[in-house]
Amino acid sequence: MDSHYLTLALYVFLIYWFIVSVLNRRGILQRYNVTAYGPILMIRTTRGQKLLEILSQGARRKTFWRTYADIGTVLVFIAMTFMFVLVLLGAYATFMVQPEPTDLHAPRNLLLIPGLNEFIPLCAWLGFVVALVVHELSHAVLSTVEKIKVKSMGLLVALIPIGAFAEPDSEQLFGEKENGERTVKDREPEQEQERKKKVATARERTRILSAGVTSNFVVALIAFALFFSLLFAIQPVSDKALFVHDVVAGSTAEKAGLESGMFITRVDGSTVTNGSVEAMNKAIEERKGINFGVLNKRGKEAEVIVEGGYESEGVRVVKVIEGFPADNAGIEAGMSIIKMDDMDISGYVDFQDFMNDTVPGQQVEIRTKEKNFLVELGESEDNDKGLLGVFLAQNNPLGMCVGEFPTKGYLEYLRGIPSSLTSLSTKGWLWLTMLPFLPFPMGFSSFNPLLSHLYEPAGAVSFMGIGVFFIADALFWTGWINFYVGLFNCLPAVPLDGGYVFREMVNSVLRRGIKDEGKKERIVKAITAAIALFVASAIIFTLVGPYLL
Repeated sequence: MDSHYLTLALYVFLIYWFIVSVLNRRGILQRYNVTAYGPILMIRTTRGQKLLEILSQGARRKTFWRTYADIGTVLVFIAMTFMFVLVLLGAYATFMVQPEPTDLHAPRNLLLIPGLNEFIPLCAWLGFVVALVVHELSHAVLSTVEKIKVKSMGLLVALIPIGAFAEPDSEQLFGEKENGERTVKDREPEQEQERKKKVATARERTRILSAGVTSNFVVALIAFALFFSLLFAIQPVSDKALFVHDVVAGSTAEKAGLESGMFITRVDGSTVTNGSVEAMNKAIEERKGINFGVLNKRGKEAEVIVEGGYESEGVRVVKVIEGFPADNAGIEAGMSIIKMDDMDISGYVDFQDFMNDTVPGQQVEIRTKEKNFLVELGESEDNDKGLLGVFLAQNNPLGMCVGEFPTKGYLEYLRGIPSSLTSLSTKGWLWLTMLPFLPFPMGFSSFNPLLSHLYEPAGAVSFMGIGVFFIADALFWTGWINFYVGLFNCLPAVPLDGGYVFREMVNSVLRRGIKDEGKKERIVKAITAAIALFVASAIIFTLVGPYLL
């Protein structure tokens, strides 16, 4: 999404907000049971009560839902611990490493809104809606099972749906409000409980609060199982392709129309194989013209023709290490080294060959496309060779960094992800949460529009054609978003479900040592508020730390 579309989206949102404000002032929204909080609409409905009764009626169904929620409580505790540790490690790593800001830290990517977040495609809307519906419906079902009134259900809308909610009676769920404090009724005699309004016990509250997260995890499990099963009905069109990792600004490759993120599928009309790659490298060395068949980021096939007779683009400097010889001499990231002393540098191999013959303290004249530098090499810790102190892109003389993309190997890599989740190690689960954000080809976002050209359906699903890739994308994002929403809601921070469950855990521990209910309530509130503040601060620091540090 470029700046034009972002500006357009902003104007549309402001017009929407203006309309909401006018309708709210005139009382039109209230007439339809809609409440406005700024640009956010809370659309309530009492419809669906019949469905809740059907799902919760009968002794067997009530036993099922209670057992389901009890199992979910264990899952919530495990996920709560995992997420709390993950948040701590994220904040610690940000403080210690002080990383540079990346696309992940961009404001638009802080929200899991498909289409707005550049890592989450529009096809993820299905998973987003499913996650909201099953989460809140599960809260409502368990509330009905535990005889807690569900006053309404509905959607949160800010031009587009951003959430869903079930609204149990708060007095029944959390206890009556007396002088601003919650009075827990867990210990009252049964006769008194029957005489007064029903109030959930601690165990009932925990079940209701855990139900939404449990359902998100169950949906994620089903969707992922179908997705990874579907991968075995997909096969690569060819054994390999070439992936363009980077293109030097102003280089021959860029002028010809090659861009980072493209796939090169053909060289001079031939499908990419070992032979065609060797022929391409030979043509580049001899400065001959080449005809590339490419796939761009939008999945469009095109031809890119590179005319012959071009000059070498050298090797591009990706990063300069502060305080090292290259930095002291004035070399900057983005420059391209084309000559070192009397040796022409056509690519990374030439650079390595030159540096292997150097010694610490040696004076080297480095020629870049921009200017010349005289550098005194430093001493390497690993060997007795000279050290320049730069990170380089392994680009070829055209000025692009190209790597072989093993289509079959990538598919096998995706198929092997479930096996990494079966061990007790959390590495596989962490990997799964980061999969859409990992750089290609380690990560995965969707088959469409790019990867669907490199693979084809096989066997029983071959009749579906390219439709199989749309199904695979929908399954992946339904699984991933439900998994992520479930994990995030397990954080021990009110108003998330995990925060309320954590509060009940603290309450049950303190009940054994503190008899004064008022004092116990104040301590519980203080602990849960402190943890919530700590978690929120750690998350914010992880997100904005790269800009501050």
